[in-house]
Amino acid sequence: MSETSKQTSSFDAAIKACRRYLMEKDNRFDRGPSYEGDGSVLGSVKQTVRMYEGMGYTKLMELGDPPIYAVLARGHREVHVFQPQDPKVRDWLEHDETTLNDPALRAYMLEKSGLKESDLPVADKPRHFHINEVDDVYIATTDDPD
Repeated sequence: MSETSKQTSSFDAAIKACRRYLMEKDNRFDRGPSYEGDGSVLGSVKQTVRMYEGMGYTKLMELGDPPIYAVLARGHREVHVFQPQDPKVRDWLEHDETTLNDPALRAYMLEKSGLKESDLPVADKPRHFHINEVDDVYIATTDDPD
């Protein structure tokens, strides 16, 4: 296997693990406000990660070159920063009338990840994610624990 194939395989496995984690049963997704600037407020995942690190968050993972996905945390609060590469997923995220917990969206994400509903555990601690768009970057944050 070539070095490029190994990197692609590792990248795909990491994305699959992230999707599996996010899609655990009982997790919920809600849409937050979108912020449209001039395209330079948060124009990339890398720029957004630097901003969150400046607020005291620790980067746990960053995928891609340039990065298209990153996870940060501060205490028990998680931040997932991403730029969807799939046009269908981007379309769902951009249209306010789409319910992010829609079974069709869930089925599509599972299929794209090579997962089945039976592959997903019930979340030990169900998370409630709020997804906001800032320019071309999406930010999913969890509620602070009670």
